[in-house]
Amino acid sequence: MKKPNRLLSETSPYLLQHAYNPVDWRPWNAESLQLAKDSNKMLLVSIGYSACHWCHVMEHESFEDESVAELMNDHFVCIKVDREERPDVDHVFMDAVQLMGGRGGWPLNCFALPDGRPVWGGTYFRIEQWKSILQQIAAMWEGQPSDFIEQAEQLTNGLQKTTHQAELTNSNEDEKRLQTMADSAKRSFDATHGGSKGAPKFPMPDNLLFYLHAGQTIQDSALLSHVEKTLTEMAKGGIYDQIGGGFARYSVDDHWHVPHFEKMLYDNAQLIRLYAAAFHYFKNPLFEQVVNETITFLDRELKGSEGAFLSALDADSEGVEGKFYVWTSEEFQQLPVEDAPLISKWFGIGKEAYWENGWNVLVRPYSLQQFCTENNISEALFKEKLAQATEVLLQFRSKRIRPGLDDKRLLSWNALMIHGLTTAYTVFGKEEWLTTAQKTTSFILENMRQEDGGLFRSWKNGQSKIPAFLDDYSLLIQSLIAVYQANHDETLLLQAKNLTTYVIEHFYHPATALFHYTSSFNNDLAVKSVETYDNVIPSSNAAMCMALIQLGIYFEHSEYLVMAEKMLQCHYGLMEQYPGNFSHWGQAWQLFQQQPLLIVSGKGASAALREVRKGLPVYMLSAVAVAESNIPSIAHKPFSGKLTFWFCDHKGCRAPLGTIEELYAELGFNALK
Repeated sequence: MKKPNRLLSETSPYLLQHAYNPVDWRPWNAESLQLAKDSNKMLLVSIGYSACHWCHVMEHESFEDESVAELMNDHFVCIKVDREERPDVDHVFMDAVQLMGGRGGWPLNCFALPDGRPVWGGTYFRIEQWKSILQQIAAMWEGQPSDFIEQAEQLTNGLQKTTHQAELTNSNEDEKRLQTMADSAKRSFDATHGGSKGAPKFPMPDNLLFYLHAGQTIQDSALLSHVEKTLTEMAKGGIYDQIGGGFARYSVDDHWHVPHFEKMLYDNAQLIRLYAAAFHYFKNPLFEQVVNETITFLDRELKGSEGAFLSALDADSEGVEGKFYVWTSEEFQQLPVEDAPLISKWFGIGKEAYWENGWNVLVRPYSLQQFCTENNISEALFKEKLAQATEVLLQFRSKRIRPGLDDKRLLSWNALMIHGLTTAYTVFGKEEWLTTAQKTTSFILENMRQEDGGLFRSWKNGQSKIPAFLDDYSLLIQSLIAVYQANHDETLLLQAKNLTTYVIEHFYHPATALFHYTSSFNNDLAVKSVETYDNVIPSSNAAMCMALIQLGIYFEHSEYLVMAEKMLQCHYGLMEQYPGNFSHWGQAWQLFQQQPLLIVSGKGASAALREVRKGLPVYMLSAVAVAESNIPSIAHKPFSGKLTFWFCDHKGCRAPLGTIEELYAELGFNALK
């Protein structure tokens, strides 16, 4: 019987996957770091996540091998890190590897001095490579430790220099900035398949949301066409689960066909919001279908009974990547599906869907109208047949051995989910989506709070752990504001403001006008990182900037707006040159420039606001006035029983209006398009 290591007492599914390795793994904590200092052993820090295919491969090849484990245990203090629980650790070591010219990715395997300063690292290594590296590093530490100490000093200095420094700039080109960003972004567009040119292809939902908002503002048809093209191609591809709903993390090819099969909460949460916002503008029924199916998938497979959402589904089942999701032509034809050849053709079996080794990744190569015309069947009848077939396929697939499930609840990812559900509710009006968003919000506020008013990052098995990071706070603040706009519960705005006060006290760095990723209580890393580049998830500083602008508008809080403006001024040049890496900054800047707020009061205000929002951009802030409001922007408006609309922006509030038609006329349009 295998003997467990110290990871057995952890709650992270990724760490628990390694609990019976012969490697003497330890979690990242003060005790492990002190052991390295006391024993004068180098740290070996291995970072990954539960849904990572190559993490599983390296574990099986190397970390389960007794001879490898002996080398690791004899010469190093071995630490396993779940990058999703401890992104702060991941940031520092990933930045270090990239600063040395290495390629980023996971698993990330790094060596550090006993005091935690990085020395060297890389990603996946084959077993013989890994053995050789272990032997070389151990020999050098024993024979020439000064070389490693010098390397660590240089690397730490480099990391500190690359930590973003504020360069406040004033610009007279504000009116041109969105167009400049749009023109820069277009250079990377794939006109054939959507997304960015080349492979692999990531959905990048926040980029597309920025292009959607910017395209509406500057009326850039090319930008808007790119958004619609990309979302359509993604929904037709294998990156989208054609029978179960939900998106995989990315496509390995340039046309969205074959995915890397892991399904992440953060992707799907943001894609719900994006597709809902896109439907709001384009009215494309495919986008509504994607929203419905993706929420159904998340509700079925990633929602915990307590109300929070789980983190991810693995790419692998039975040790094979994608096995749960692929189909052979033979098994497809043997299923009890009416008109199986027709359904097979719809999903591209044997042709567009074919991948390798007889496997097919289901796609949608036709539009509904085109397919029905070519096959001489009415759309209504085919949709009925397709729904029946899809249910049969889903039931058959559910009997297969399922991919692994990462069931920890992460605050920031749940915040993204709350925001996605709330946007979907705003666009489509399904009350159950708002109810779910409210339940998830309540769970976080009741179960993931620290005694001092701060938050925890992770929850599992009734236990909250790991102090929250800047992305947890900033994305939760945004989601609280989003839920407020849906249910008009002012206590949510007040909660958001209280959390902002906490963040400013414990994360703000006045010298840079930005926020550290970790709080003032966290000092166990060689460098305090400042996250500014937007990736698949918005950067924590961009998200905090957006939150400051939103709260600054609601609370008429000039200090928040001044802080946000300084943060934006650090990034003007980068936003214009690299819009794909600063898309959330672009959205924040757009909101800062406009500062739009619609306030509705009087009889039927909530219903009127739901109606009027059908013709307004989804990023516009809104509020329902109450008689005794605690929100300054609302409290300053005269309250009466008569239905009244106020529209305010950076120039001030316009005269009150009495009808939706008058409001649209005042704003210069009578429909979204």
